[in-house]
Amino acid sequence: MKNDAITVSEFNAVLNQTLSFAYPEVVVEGEVSGFKVSQGKWVFFDLKDSESVVGCFITTYQLKTELEDGMLIRVKAAPQLTKWGKFSLTVREVELAGEGSVKRAFDLLKAKFEKEGLFAPDRKRPLPEFPQKVMLITSAQAAAFNDFVTIINDRWSGIDIDHIQVQVQGASAPAQIVEAISYTNSVADEYDALVIIRGGGSAEDLQAFNDEAVVRAVFASDIPSIVAIGHEDDVSLAELVADVRAATPTDAARRLVPDRAEIQTRVAGLASSMLSSLENNVSISRAQLEGFYHSIEIRFNNLRYNLADVFSRSCTAIETAVHNSTSQLDSSKKLLSSLDPRAILSRGYSITRINGKVVKSPDQYSSGDTIVIQLHQGKISLKPQGKGDANDKQQTAISF
Repeated sequence: MKNDAITVSEFNAVLNQTLSFAYPEVVVEGEVSGFKVSQGKWVFFDLKDSESVVGCFITTYQLKTELEDGMLIRVKAAPQLTKWGKFSLTVREVELAGEGSVKRAFDLLKAKFEKEGLFAPDRKRPLPEFPQKVMLITSAQAAAFNDFVTIINDRWSGIDIDHIQVQVQGASAPAQIVEAISYTNSVADEYDALVIIRGGGSAEDLQAFNDEAVVRAVFASDIPSIVAIGHEDDVSLAELVADVRAATPTDAARRLVPDRAEIQTRVAGLASSMLSSLENNVSISRAQLEGFYHSIEIRFNNLRYNLADVFSRSCTAIETAVHNSTSQLDSSKKLLSSLDPRAILSRGYSITRINGKVVKSPDQYSSGDTIVIQLHQGKISLKPQGKGDANDKQQTAISF
C-alpha cells in the first residue's frame, strides 16, 4: 500500500484533471451568500439552495453586474479543488436569475451611476434636427430593426442608415454592443446620431442593456445617442444614460427624424406667414412713403410760398430802393443845378477872373492885368493898350 500512495498535491492535480475532463464548464443557479470583495480585485461569495452551499470566486474585472446577498444568480464556472483542499467554482460569467434579483441589481447599479452623475440632464445633447447619416446597433433578425427602418423611410426618406449586427440578449451581448459603440466612435465624424434599439422581452432578456460596460460605453459616446429598449414601460440604464430616451424602437424613429408632411405643412405655414408679413410691411412702407411724400410736398409748398414771399418782398424793397435812389438823385440834381455857376450866370451874374483866378476884391487887380469876365453866354476880355494910369483906354475883346 505504501508504494501506491500519492502526495496531496498530486491528488489535487489528479482530481482537478478529472473534473476538467468530466465537467469543463458547469452552469449553477443559487442564492448569493457571504458576498465580499478582497483588495478591490477578488470577489468571493457562496451559492446556496435549501440544502447545500458551494464557494465561488471571480475577479472584479469579470464581474459585470452588482451583486449582494440574497440575489438569485446563475454562474458559468469551472469546478476546482484549491491547494488548501477547498472545493469551489471559478466563475467566468454571472447572469441574474429571477425578476427580484434583476430588479435589485438594476437599483444598485442605478444608484451608483446617479452618484457619479451619469444621468445628469445638463450633460445630455440634443439630436440633430435633420440627420443625414446614422449608425444603428441592433439585431437585424428582430422586428425592431424592420419597424425602425420602415418608420424612418415613411417619415423622412433619403437618410443613410448604417447597421452593426449584434446580439441583444445573452451573455455575449454586452461585449458585442460595447465593441459596436467603440467602432462607431472611431468614425464619429461620419455620423450624426447613434441609435441602439431592441424589442420587448422579459427583464432577464433586456439585461444586456443594464450591463455596466454597456452603460458606460453609451455615456462615453462621441455622437449624440438615442436608445430604445423593450416596450414603453421597460426602462434600462442604457436608456437613462443616453442623450435621448425613446419609449420604443418605433418612437425612436419618430424622435430621430421629422415627419415630411408636418415639415411641408410647417413650411407652407411659414411661407404664408412670410407673405402676409411681407404684404403688411409693403402696405406699411407704402403708407410711410406716401406720408413722407405728403410731408415733402407740404414742405416744398411752404418753401415755394416762402420763396415767393421773399421774392415779392425783395422786389418791393428793390423798387422802393430804386425809387428812393431816384428821388435822391433828382434832389441831388436839383441841388447841383442850384449850385451850378452856369445857372447863376443865366440870371445875369458874371464871374471876373484875372490871370485865371476869380476876382473877389479890387485889390487883386494890378495895372496891366487882363480881366476876363465870364457871362452866361460867352466872355469879355479886357486888356490895356498901353502904359498909363487906371483911366487908360482899354482894349476890349468879346467872344462867344
